[in-house]
Amino acid sequence: MLRTPTIPLTEKLPYDFDLRLNHPVSTHAVQFQLIPVGSRVLDVGCHTGILGAALKEKKQCEVIGIDNDERAIAVAGDRLDSVRLVNLEVDSWSDLMLTLGLANFDIILFGDVIEHTREPQQILSEARKLLKPGGKVIVSLPNVANLRVRLGLLFGNFDYGDSGILDKSHLRFFTQKSARELVGEAGYKIVAERYSGYSLPKWLIDAMPTLFAVNIILVGE
Repeated sequence: MLRTPTIPLTEKLPYDFDLRLNHPVSTHAVQFQLIPVGSRVLDVGCHTGILGAALKEKKQCEVIGIDNDERAIAVAGDRLDSVRLVNLEVDSWSDLMLTLGLANFDIILFGDVIEHTREPQQILSEARKLLKPGGKVIVSLPNVANLRVRLGLLFGNFDYGDSGILDKSHLRFFTQKSARELVGEAGYKIVAERYSGYSLPKWLIDAMPTLFAVNIILVGE
């Protein structure tokens, strides 16, 4: 197991939660739907491996997980095909992966993790080394322009919390426009865009994602 300096990228334990894979606007359900059956997947910020375990069971994927939370990785090790303790904030983190033979991925999933890092564009750019030809990244980012945040600002509030769009561990904030710019400037062509949300109809979130999306989920190749 590769050990590197630790900068937490995951939320406090426990990580396990209801995936709600059949819910049309669940962030994890949208990510799950975007990953083809039989894919070789790198789950970046895999937490305890709960989504990866579902990909293995329901879509026959091979799932490699990386995270820099030792407690989470200890659990994920029993669920995924392989796990490594890796810090994305270390320069050339992808080269460390290559030395371990961890490359040629069909999908690299950045599920609600890149906003916790200082240099998200650099991290996404490095990930390109680990994709096979035709491989894709899936990048899920919180939408700080969501109506709830806008209404809070209208009344002078921008209150951090333990989770959600204003998670106190977020270092970067994104709108639909800046999320697209991030993925594009990291060297990817955006080939799909999806949205997740709170308990609102999917058609409404899809019609006005800048207002109603909680997460903007981009697929780049």
